[in-house]
Amino acid sequence: MEEQSSIREIRINIEDEFVLNLMAYLTSEENYVFVGNEKEVWLENLDHPKIQLIYINDQIKMTEAHASYIIRKIAFISGNIKRKFLMHRVNALVLNVESFDDHMTHDFKHISFINVENAEAAYEDQLLRKLFPSIGTTNLSASVIELAAKLQNDTKSRAMKDVELSRAKRLPIVISVYLVLLVAICAYLMRAANFSAAFTFLYPTTFAAIHYGATFSPLIAAGEYWRLLASAFMHMEPLHLAFNAMFIYHFGAMLEGVIGKWRMVVIIIVSALMGGLFSFAFNPGISVGASGVAYGFLGVLLFLGFEMRKMFMPLIRRLIIPFVVTSVFFGLFMSNIDHFGHLGGFVGGFLAAAIVGTPRTKPFFARSALTAVTLLILVSGLWNSGLRLTEAEDFEGINHALIREYERVGNTGRANELSRILVDEVE
Repeated sequence: MEEQSSIREIRINIEDEFVLNLMAYLTSEENYVFVGNEKEVWLENLDHPKIQLIYINDQIKMTEAHASYIIRKIAFISGNIKRKFLMHRVNALVLNVESFDDHMTHDFKHISFINVENAEAAYEDQLLRKLFPSIGTTNLSASVIELAAKLQNDTKSRAMKDVELSRAKRLPIVISVYLVLLVAICAYLMRAANFSAAFTFLYPTTFAAIHYGATFSPLIAAGEYWRLLASAFMHMEPLHLAFNAMFIYHFGAMLEGVIGKWRMVVIIIVSALMGGLFSFAFNPGISVGASGVAYGFLGVLLFLGFEMRKMFMPLIRRLIIPFVVTSVFFGLFMSNIDHFGHLGGFVGGFLAAAIVGTPRTKPFFARSALTAVTLLILVSGLWNSGLRLTEAEDFEGINHALIREYERVGNTGRANELSRILVDEVE
């Protein structure tokens, strides 16, 4: 079936150039979208940190009766938004360009009223400048011809960005490279001839996993920090690799098209490291696999649900929340799943996304800095927790078995090194 696209013609009965300038500013600079009709001007931006809904009154005198009508309509629209996009609050702004009743009260919960008759009044209004700091440097007195040229340029620029995003979605380079690495490393582990004595008939043994980079608390505590990242590139079974690869490609290709390549690299690395750190801090066992990165993508989707709510929150409601609930439920009955690694990847993906942001939204440097500090504090706490867990657990048996395995395959150098850092220094 062929896709059919339709363009809805929007007619707005506006004659005031100031109102047109105000709408042009809010749509082009603050990313609001027109959701009204020919008679009423309503603008919506669910991702705006302060105001999500705007009504511009430019035709009717703002009386108590008209204000009550607007408040009831805002309550109705806000209720629908909250239910559909899981928002706990919707802040609305009424911009009144017409005359108003001097005796009208403006004290309404989550609704602000601002009277602005012209550009000068908009520049001088303190609340408006607080809500939209860039309005003070914007020309709100442009002619209709100038506005038409500006809107044309903005439309062209957005179209070019959409073309770039569509190209990225068709060719997810970062995700493709990561998957190729996962497959190649798994194949190497399965066929590594120089360590064949430590393999079972089909799959790598515990010793092979430790040798090539699995998270193993005594070695991580001894200084082999690279294991925190390397374990996210290893799989002990082809089925484990296949499941993670399908999940990573399905969600990763979509995310790379939205956030871009370098952000995707950062998110993969941070998710992998946080998955390894959570395993080190709370799981004394051995862990491998890209599941932490996969759950990191879920963390990114959750962040996008708040950052680009209208686009991603329906996806989270329909798909992500049921998937997480199902994964946790089945995970309770499977002892070989590293739940802490999954949780760490999820947290890492969310925090990394909050730091790097998205190309389509304006950067919030304060948020990025605060999240980065939070991440560093969390890393420090996890590291200390992992050190305490390593000291409390008894690894003596597996340490000696690992040393004997290296001696058996003739790798005496590694055996002596492990004997020094795992046995002598502990004693």
